[in-house]
Amino acid sequence: ECVFCGKDITISVLKNIQTHGNLYNVSECVECEIGMTHPFPSDNELAKLYSSGNYRTSTGKRFGIIIESLIYLGRLKKRETINKFVNPGKILDIGCGRGLFLEVMRRGGWSVIGTELNDESAFYAIKTYNIKIFSSDIIQHKLPARSLDAININQVLEHLKNPGKVIEESGRLLRRGGVLIISVPDLRSPQFTIGKENWFLLDLPFHLFHFTEEGLCKLLEKNKFKIKYVKRFSLEISPFGWLQTLLNISGIRFNLLYDLLKCSNLRTEPINLRGVITTLFLLPIYFPLSIILSVLEPLIWKRGGSIEIYAEKN
Repeated sequence: ECVFCGKDITISVLKNIQTHGNLYNVSECVECEIGMTHPFPSDNELAKLYSSGNYRTSTGKRFGIIIESLIYLGRLKKRETINKFVNPGKILDIGCGRGLFLEVMRRGGWSVIGTELNDESAFYAIKTYNIKIFSSDIIQHKLPARSLDAININQVLEHLKNPGKVIEESGRLLRRGGVLIISVPDLRSPQFTIGKENWFLLDLPFHLFHFTEEGLCKLLEKNKFKIKYVKRFSLEISPFGWLQTLLNISGIRFNLLYDLLKCSNLRTEPINLRGVITTLFLLPIYFPLSIILSVLEPLIWKRGGSIEIYAEKN
């Protein structure tokens, strides 16, 4: 049953995908155009998965200096884009992680707050940047209505068990003219069409929901948001999404390159020398191809492996 409209989910997208010791399926609601993972992992399973280091690190950094620099530049660019839609005021980052985005926003004149999964995952942002972080679901904290100018949900909405309620709460918290920025993978992108279960951004079972551009826009409009801008290319996500997907399709150990780029203490699986050699052999072919495909994706297919939607509260 669809959590958004209550109707039966009738479109089977993926079946019996084995990962993290279980079999998972993805089905899409024909009415809402949003996919769901089933069975849903339990709260205990999710806590165990997130503690593995896939998404959180006690040191704040997950990659080497070059990639970390690109991530920082991406945050600066995003601040510039947000400032085009709303003047600096107060911003909430739902699922703020290490707090880097909020620190960048604060340096640009914004007042900042964030949310995180629990006290443990919020610790780094609080300690390093002295940012106010609320643990767990933003809804339970009952912040004042119309108290925010912007809310950012970056690659987080798909992880939440109640994304519709979070968007509804965002509408309550934003003042009129405030902006909600949501970034999610697009289940109808060419990246998914080619990659299927090998798609880097599928990320089962961490991703409980699988949004399409159409489905997310409908959900936002249902909650009285006006779509202002849809960004379908991300320098941080698009080329690498294609690159890792192509490598996964080639039969190399799943997400090996991604693991190699992470700090060594965050690697959860052994590194296979044969896979490393094959990756190095394919990189001169796949890297330029990934750049081309990530540029063509929004230009020709009007899609993006990851989309970022800017929506204004009416």
